Amino acid sequence: MPKAGDRYVMPDGLGEYLVVRSNEETNGEFVEMEWTFPADAFAPPPHRHPTQVESYEVLEGAFEVMVDGEWQRLEAGQSASVPPDTNHTFRLAGEQVRVRNFHRAGGRFDEFIERQHRFVTSERYRGIKHPSTGFFMAGAWHEHRDLLVPTNPALRAAVAVLGPIANRRQPVG
Repeated sequence: MPKAGDRYVMPDGLGEYLVVRSNEETNGEFVEMEWTFPADAFAPPPHRHPTQVESYEVLEGAFEVMVDGEWQRLEAGQSASVPPDTNHTFRLAGEQVRVRNFHRAGGRFDEFIERQHRFVTSERYRGIKHPSTGFFMAGAWHEHRDLLVPTNPALRAAVAVLGPIANRRQPVG
């Protein structure tokens, strides 16, 4: 169970996630994290959170956030918020960035990050572009489908079909 101070350092330039306040510690009100991403970090596919507001505040550097099809550049001191059930993602702007991130309600988002970390630091991880990584990620997204839904129909179908299989074949514990 994630707790304040847990730091998830991902390989392959996937970034670092620091739990500032966990879902459990806030009684489910929110998850607060600080993310540090290198300039070429991998960004998540466009997705939505059915019941959560997600917000970003750039602490150092800059990155770009897409909310409902519109991109905006955020620099240090600037922030953006994503309403529930709204298509969004982010991308790096060619420099390292440190971002304060909130998910309200918390909804176990910290557990989703923890699960990804367990996989990418395990012997089963073969790199971000290896097919087994996509298979595993389908399982993680499926397990947390109440929190994260891909907006691309093909990706959503892949999560629905492959996710349950991945979770039976590759339990992470």
